[in-house]
Amino acid sequence: LWFGGIWLFCGSPFLIIGLSIGAQHIHVNKRLAAEGRTVDGMVLTKATTYSSSNTSSRGSSGNATYHVTFRFLTRGALVTGEAEVTVDAWDALVEREPIRVTYLPDAPQHHRIEGQASGWWQPVIFTVIGGLFTSLGGFILLRARSRMRTRAQVQREGVTTEATVVELRWANIRINRVQQCLLRYRYQDDLGTSHTGTEHLSPDEAEAWKVGDTGNIRYDPRRPNRSVWI
Repeated sequence: LWFGGIWLFCGSPFLIIGLSIGAQHIHVNKRLAAEGRTVDGMVLTKATTYSSSNTSSRGSSGNATYHVTFRFLTRGALVTGEAEVTVDAWDALVEREPIRVTYLPDAPQHHRIEGQASGWWQPVIFTVIGGLFTSLGGFILLRARSRMRTRAQVQREGVTTEATVVELRWANIRINRVQQCLLRYRYQDDLGTSHTGTEHLSPDEAEAWKVGDTGNIRYDPRRPNRSVWI
């Protein structure tokens, strides 16, 4: 429950942020297409950044991103912006030369230039990471809750019988930094079919048992392979 809950808690903000950014991106683009005002701005600077520090990768457009800063005049205000553009647009732009800018009259901070990159990578990355974390956390959480309900039901309604301890060893799990023990047992249902089950015990509890000992378990008569060590 804790493990699944932590993954769910960590993944949800990423998912929410990704979906929010994506929704805002779509909304702004629709408004720019319907209400945008286009003016001539001026290119201030051009810059190239690389995803790798390896100098041999410089000159490879696949590892580079292209940025321009620009400014444009709205009604009574001079706005400065920055955008990532495609390599073709970057090659065509010249510093101190004009650039076409489309902006929202009531919110000029929302603008777009010719040749601007789509900008979908950020919401997509956040949504994918958030979706993976949230899905994994939700799956683990639901599975843990289902196991708890099944265990409680078997303890409450199961058939009681004897089981024989067939293995007792250290388990690959720690609770409060204390390594737990794995007890494996074998039992028969009312039809004589043999089944095995496992139970994690603390070291103090495990000291009371050894291979060959018998103890009580309860199993589900509808699905006899489900059992609980009691």
